[in-house]
Amino acid sequence: MTSARLSLLSLALFGCYSAAGSAAQTTPQLGIRDKTPNLVALTNATVQTEPGKTLTGATILIRDGKIEAVNSNGRVPAGYQQRDLSGYTVYAGFIDPYTQYGVPKAGEGEGFSFGRRPVYENERRGGNAANDAIHAEQRWVSEFKPDSKAAEEFLKQGFTVVQSARQDGIFRGTAFVASLADDLPNNLVLKADSQHFMAFSKGSSKQTYPSSLMGSIALIRQTLSDANWYQAASSRENVTVNGQPLEFNAALAGLANVKQQGVLFDTSDERSLLRANKVLSEFEITNALLLGSGYEYSRLEQIKATGKPILLPLNFPAAPDVTTAEQRLDVNLADLRHWERAPANPAVLAQAGIPFAFTSHGLNKKTDFIPNLRKAVQYGLSQQQALAALTTVPANILGLGQQLGKVAPGYQADLVISRGDLFAEGEIVATWLRGQEKRFAPVQPAAFAGQYQLSVGEQSVQITLTGNAPKLAGEAVLGEKKAKLANIKAQDQRLQFSLPLKDLTEQAVVLQFNGVLSGEQLAGYWLDAAGKQQSVTAQRSSIEPKAAKPAPAPAAMLSKLTYPNRAFGVEALPQAEKLHIKNATVWSATEAGVLENTDVLVSNGKFEKIGKNLATPRGYRVIDATGLHLTPGIIDEHSHIATEQGVNEGSHANTAEVHLGDVINPDDINIYRALAGGVTAVQVLHGSANPIGGRAQIISLRWGADAEGMKFRNAPPSIKFALGENVKQSNWGTEFNTRYPQSRIGVETFIRDQFQAAKEYQAAWQAYNTLSRREQSRTVPPRRDYQLETLVEILEGKRHIHTHSYVASEILMLMQVADEMGFKVNTYTHILEGYKVASEMQAHGASVSTFADWWGFKMEVTDAIPTNTCLMHEQGLLVSVNSDDPGLLRRLNQEAAKSTMYCNMDEHEAMKMVTINPAKQLKIDDKVGSIAEGKQADFVLWDQHPLSVYSVVQQTWIEGARYFDRSSDLAKREQLESERQQLIQKVLTAGESARQGSTNSYKQDDPIWHCEDNDDWLKLRFGFGDHLHSHGHAHGGQH
Repeated sequence: MTSARLSLLSLALFGCYSAAGSAAQTTPQLGIRDKTPNLVALTNATVQTEPGKTLTGATILIRDGKIEAVNSNGRVPAGYQQRDLSGYTVYAGFIDPYTQYGVPKAGEGEGFSFGRRPVYENERRGGNAANDAIHAEQRWVSEFKPDSKAAEEFLKQGFTVVQSARQDGIFRGTAFVASLADDLPNNLVLKADSQHFMAFSKGSSKQTYPSSLMGSIALIRQTLSDANWYQAASSRENVTVNGQPLEFNAALAGLANVKQQGVLFDTSDERSLLRANKVLSEFEITNALLLGSGYEYSRLEQIKATGKPILLPLNFPAAPDVTTAEQRLDVNLADLRHWERAPANPAVLAQAGIPFAFTSHGLNKKTDFIPNLRKAVQYGLSQQQALAALTTVPANILGLGQQLGKVAPGYQADLVISRGDLFAEGEIVATWLRGQEKRFAPVQPAAFAGQYQLSVGEQSVQITLTGNAPKLAGEAVLGEKKAKLANIKAQDQRLQFSLPLKDLTEQAVVLQFNGVLSGEQLAGYWLDAAGKQQSVTAQRSSIEPKAAKPAPAPAAMLSKLTYPNRAFGVEALPQAEKLHIKNATVWSATEAGVLENTDVLVSNGKFEKIGKNLATPRGYRVIDATGLHLTPGIIDEHSHIATEQGVNEGSHANTAEVHLGDVINPDDINIYRALAGGVTAVQVLHGSANPIGGRAQIISLRWGADAEGMKFRNAPPSIKFALGENVKQSNWGTEFNTRYPQSRIGVETFIRDQFQAAKEYQAAWQAYNTLSRREQSRTVPPRRDYQLETLVEILEGKRHIHTHSYVASEILMLMQVADEMGFKVNTYTHILEGYKVASEMQAHGASVSTFADWWGFKMEVTDAIPTNTCLMHEQGLLVSVNSDDPGLLRRLNQEAAKSTMYCNMDEHEAMKMVTINPAKQLKIDDKVGSIAEGKQADFVLWDQHPLSVYSVVQQTWIEGARYFDRSSDLAKREQLESERQQLIQKVLTAGESARQGSTNSYKQDDPIWHCEDNDDWLKLRFGFGDHLHSHGHAHGGQH
C-alpha cells in the first residue's frame, strides 16, 4: 500500500474515531456505533521528545489519542496503521496561553471623552460588580464554541492547545485550556478553570471610571481587597454589613481562588509589567504570568526580580520610516534602538535565566509567527530554548505539564510534523491533535528535483526541476533557448506544469504536462493546443544539489543600551563621590545666607563640612569652583512630569484612592531636562479635576533609576485637593452637568460630607480593633476602603493636603471646613488671591506655593498680581514658587528671581522660594533644601549668579552623585546624533526586510500633562477615543 493511500485511509479512520469518541460519553449516538480503533505508528522520524532530547529513526505509537510509546527499535505491534516519516522532524504540539479562541469578542466601548455624556453607574444584574470593567465572575468555558477556521490559523503555526478568554476589561474572567482538535467542546476542554485574565485597559466599558492608568490600578487594588474581605465574610453565618445582610457579589466570589488559579496580566511595556507585578505582589498573588512587550531587555534586572515568567509576543517592529529627508529628521533614537534590539529580546531573557513562553498574541497575521520565531533564533536564542517556550514552559505554567509539552508515553498525542528543521527553513506539513491528523502539505511527496529529457514533437527538450513541493521551480532548455515552466503543481507522486513554446520555438502555444513519478521514471503526456495527448516518458538524471544557505548572522549591534533606553540615558547609575568643592559662592538657604569663597566637603552622599580654606582629605576629588555659585538643588512643589497615562482621574469627585506613585514614568525626558535646570526633586501631583484628587508622590530626579528608585525615600505622604472652576466642571462642556458638586457651595458640602464618612469609617475600625481576639474571630471586620482610608490619614495628621486654589472666598472656606472637621490644610498651591487672606492662612498654619507672575488667563484669576509672593512673605507665610509646567520647571531659578524685580525681595529669600521653602512644605527639609552639614548632598553648580537669566547650570548632584554635567551633555549630543545616523544607515541598508514587522509595537510618549488635562487616557492608549482637554487648550495652555 502506498504512502498516499495510507494517508487517505488514516484520515478516514481518525474521522471515525472522533465521532465515536464524542458519542462514548454523554452525547447520544444516532445510527450504528463506530468503534474503529485508533492505533497509529509514526516510524523512522527524528523526534524532539522534549527540549534538549532527540531520538533519530524513532517510532511513536499512538493509542486512542495518547502516546503509548516512543522508541528507537523500530518494532511496530500488529494492528497499527504505519506512517513512514523518514526525513521529517516531530515536535510536541505548541501551546499558546493567551488567545480569544472560541469565545465571542467584545465590541468597542465609547469611553469617556468630551462631547459625550459621562456614565457613572452601570446596569446591575446577576450579582455583577459595580464597575463594567470587572468581569471576574465570567467562566469563559461556558461560552466556548470551537471555530474550525480560527483553529486552522493556529494549527498552521504548530499550535495544538490554547488558553482562551475574552480579552476585554480589567478583570476579564476565568480562562480555559482547550485542544484545537475538531470535536465537541465537551471533549476538547483540558482545564475548565485556568488563569484569570487581567489588564489595565478597561476595554469596552462605557463607564467613566477609571479614566486613567492610576484609576485602573486603584480599581484593581480595591477589588482584590474586596475579594479577600468578601471571602472572609461569606465564610461566616448570619453576616450583616451596616445592619444589612451581606450582598451577593458574583464578581468577588469569582476571585475567591485567584491565588490558586493564577493570573495572566496583559501589559503594554516593561513599566506596565513592573506595575502589574507590584500590585499583584501587594496581595501575595505569586502565581502569575506577565504578558511582555519586547522591551524587557531595557529593564532586565527589574524584570528578573519579579520572579515571574514572561509571556513574549513575537511582534518585532518594522523599522521606522526614514525614506525621506523629513522622516530622517523626525525619527527618534529610542525607536531606532528598539528596532535593532527587539529580535534579541528572547535571547537576552534566556541568558538572564528568566523563564518565558511565546504567544501569537499581538501579531498582525498569524503567518508571521514562524518567521519571527526563526528571527529570534537567528538573534541568539537557542533552538532548545525556543522549543521550551512553545511546549514545556507553557504546559507547566498552565498546570498541564504531565499531559502536554512532550513527546512521551502518557502524553496527549499533540504533534507537529516538520519537513526539515522548523527553526531554520523547515516547513510544517501537518499537526496531530489527540491522534487526529491535520495536513497542510503532502507528507512523503515525491522528490521531483532533477533533469528529464521529454519529447516535444520531434525534438527533445531538457526539463530541469529544482526545490521541493509545493515550491518547485522549473526550466525548459532547447538548444540555446530557455523557457520558464508555469503553473507547477505537485501532489504525492503526481506532477503538472505548463510549457510556453514561444521562447523555445516561437510558436504561440502552451503545452500542458500531466504525469506521475515512479522511482526515477516520469511517465505522462503532453496536452497540445488542439487538446490532443502525446505520451512521453523520461528517466531522471540528478543535478548537483545547491548547498543550503545558512541563515545570515545578524549584524553587530550599533546601538547602546542605556537607562532609560533613549537619548541621554545613562549606561550605569552615577555613584556617590567624595568631593572637595573649593572657593565657591555658596547660597546656603540657611540663616548663614550667601557665603563667599567657601569650601564644601561631600562624602557618603551628605554635606560633611562647610568652611573656608579646608584641607583636602585623602581620596577626595577636588572641584575648583572659583567664580561658580553653589546652591541647594531646586525643588518644585507642583509638577506633573514623570506621569504616565493620565494626570487626572477626573471621573469621580473624590478619587483619594488613586496614587501618582503607581504611575511614575522614569523614562520621561523632562526629568533629564529638569536636571539641566538644576532641579533635584519635585512633588508629582494629581490634576485639578475633582475636589478631592489623588495621592501625590515626591520624586528625586535620579535619571536612569526605575520608578521605585525615583521615589524620595521616607517622604511623608501628601494629596491633591482642588477648588474653583475645574472641580465643579464649569469648563468641561454642556454634557458634564450631572456629577455632584456643580457649584462652589456644593464643593464645600461635598468635602464636609466626605470627611464625615471618613470619621465614621475610622470609628468602625476603632470599634473593631477594641474587640478581643476571640470576638474578632466571630466578627466580620469593616471593609477596607482605600478612599476613606486616605482621608483618615489626613484626619490623623499622617497625610498632608496641597490644594489647587485661586479665589479668596474658597481659600477661607476650606480652612473653615478643616477647622470644623479637625484637619489642617498644609499648602495652598497656585493661590493667586493669597495676598487677600494671608493673615488668615498664617493663623491656620498653612503655607503657600504660587506662580511668580501668572494672571488673567481665566475668570477666577483676574485679581492675580505679580507682588503676591512678597505680600504673603511679609505676612509671615512660608512661600514657594512652583512650575506646574515642564518648561517653567527648567527655569524655576528665573521664576524665583521675578520677585526681586517686582517687589524687591531679598535675593537669598528669593532663592529659598525654590529650595528650602518647598522642602519645608513637603516635610523633607530635614534632608534637603539647604546646604548644611549632615544634610543630603543635593546641589547645583552655576556658572554665574543663579538668579540671572544668563546663568547656566554646569553640574547637578543628588546624594553626592553627579546626575547632570554640561560638558558631558554637549559631548553626548554629538555621540547620540552619530549613533542615530548609523542606525538610519542600517535601516536603509536592510532594504525591504527592514519594513517587515509590526507598525504598532513602539512605545508612545505621553503628552505634556497639565492640571486640567482630563480625558480617558486608557481609551486613547488602547485605541479608543480622542485625547482632548477640558478647556480645549494646546499643551502649553491654562492651569
